[in-house]
Amino acid sequence: MLFRSARTNPDTIIIARTDALAVEGMDAAVSRMNAALDAGADVAFLEAVTTLEQMAQVPKRVKGPCLLNIPPIGGKTPRVNLDQAEAMGYRVTIVPGLLSRHVMASCEMVLRELAQTRAYPKSAMELPTMQDFAKRMDSDLWDQWRTQFR
Repeated sequence: MLFRSARTNPDTIIIARTDALAVEGMDAAVSRMNAALDAGADVAFLEAVTTLEQMAQVPKRVKGPCLLNIPPIGGKTPRVNLDQAEAMGYRVTIVPGLLSRHVMASCEMVLRELAQTRAYPKSAMELPTMQDFAKRMDSDLWDQWRTQFR
């Protein structure tokens, strides 16, 4: 009930994370996850499972929805695809850093092209217009807020 009483917005999802696996082992980690769910967390998250066997155990032993973190290359957690994670019983899967790493690589590619050609990159010609970009960023809503909250 601890988490439920702290929730001020019904749309908020409370994810309880534990790193106990590395220090205390699977039994203690599962116990913590179940305690967090009993206390009102919506989702349980065990950080840094290191084997596929551990990964498959978590949703079976935890009495509620589980989150799987699929880290970038070099993380401790084995790489699985979203279908595999779902088949194991995970309700939420996150892929931290996926978009930011792609954005960084794209920026480097465009800047390299600019440095080499000394001209506006041709690859940038396929991008949305500034008007399309503004719409994608909900510019109408931002304009409304700018007027409303002057």
